Amino acid sequence: MKSAALLLFIVLIFAAWHAGAEEASDTPWFTAPYSGQKVKEYEVTLPISRYEEETFVIPRDCRKLNSRLLEGAGHWGNRVQRRLWIKADDDCRYLNYLKRNPKKADKDFVSGYDFLNARIADLPLRPGCDLYMLLRDPDACPEPPPGMPDFSMFMMHQSHHPDPPESEDECRFENGVFRGHIHYTPEGLHCYRDRRAPGYRILSVDFADVNADGYLDAVLRMTLIGSRGRPELLVLPLTRFSAEEPFTIPRGAGYPRLGPTDEGWLY
Repeated sequence: MKSAALLLFIVLIFAAWHAGAEEASDTPWFTAPYSGQKVKEYEVTLPISRYEEETFVIPRDCRKLNSRLLEGAGHWGNRVQRRLWIKADDDCRYLNYLKRNPKKADKDFVSGYDFLNARIADLPLRPGCDLYMLLRDPDACPEPPPGMPDFSMFMMHQSHHPDPPESEDECRFENGVFRGHIHYTPEGLHCYRDRRAPGYRILSVDFADVNADGYLDAVLRMTLIGSRGRPELLVLPLTRFSAEEPFTIPRGAGYPRLGPTDEGWLY
């Protein structure tokens, strides 16, 4: 059963990556359980007690799903079914995050950027900590919020490693994937790819004004790959206030990761 749960999670992650890599949309897509099909909604049947099951259509039944989770239903079922409880809850939480501000942004400096082939230097290596501080005193940098990727984990100290090939193309995602090392030199960041190294996969890119400041934000769903740690979905919201500025984390755009709650749900 443990291997079946892991296989299901891998199928869901790969399908989400495939859907995200095909196109970036302001309307989120989901992956259907088991089939991995790219869909606007999906149906999932889950146990709500020892002898009862209930069918949910996600995202239409997100409020009902949240109520069942508050009642403790997410503890029922085998390992695969409990993983599906987590997936459905995460999909509902993510859509709610995108829709928590119903007003449309009137300023957009993000949607024209190709995030699936993003330059590493364009992304915050660690939220709340610029590159200079990260290199000079990394312990002084705040830890990234739970559920947010941390690119600084790939940083290499200059004196410990030889210079990688000087190619800007190495220092970017390629079709949503980066696996390798980030190396700092006085001339800036250099990267080199390593298929055996950990990295990140961008599963999808969506757009919304998540903090209601009038500026459109990009929201990247990601997962860490090539790591022995437990796979999890990560969310990176990004914004900027002109086409020339670097991307930053939108103020007040924290992603809810604390489990089901009635607060803030739209459904």
